[in-house]
Amino acid sequence: MKRLYLFLLLVMTVTSSSFGQSKIKTNKPKIATTQLEKLIGTWRLIEFSDLDSATSRWTYRYGKNPKGYFTYTKSGIVNLNISAETPFKISEDSAKNYNINLLSWVDHISVGYFGTYTVDFNKSIVTHHVKGGSLPWYIDTDQRRPFILKGDTLIIGDNKTWKRVLVKEG
Repeated sequence: MKRLYLFLLLVMTVTSSSFGQSKIKTNKPKIATTQLEKLIGTWRLIEFSDLDSATSRWTYRYGKNPKGYFTYTKSGIVNLNISAETPFKISEDSAKNYNINLLSWVDHISVGYFGTYTVDFNKSIVTHHVKGGSLPWYIDTDQRRPFILKGDTLIIGDNKTWKRVLVKEG
């Protein structure tokens, strides 16, 4: 009986040591996990602007108060949707007879895509690996985006010639 007790004690000691070492290994990239946790969530779009190189003025293709959300999940999914501050209102019946080209639609009315993402925090780059959406030329491409993360504000873009400003929703 004493041998069984010593054997069980030895097994428990070795097992708990293994778990302890395993924990240390998993927690090693703690900084990256913490940074990633800051990015994970839903972000509400409050500005979508590009600098016009000819006039050096900011342009707002979806208006000064665009609508939209960017979502980054813990499991690596990205989903973003953007629409103009003034929605395009047209009835379903009228839509059947309405002609608009795709570039006009995505440049001024609405755009969205989804896929997975990876982050390089050392270079402050988030890469959207696009799987589908309203931009056919983005599908199956990697869209690298520089970003700045300051508290509850996320700026995607270089903040000099283009920027998408978002605030954390959840």
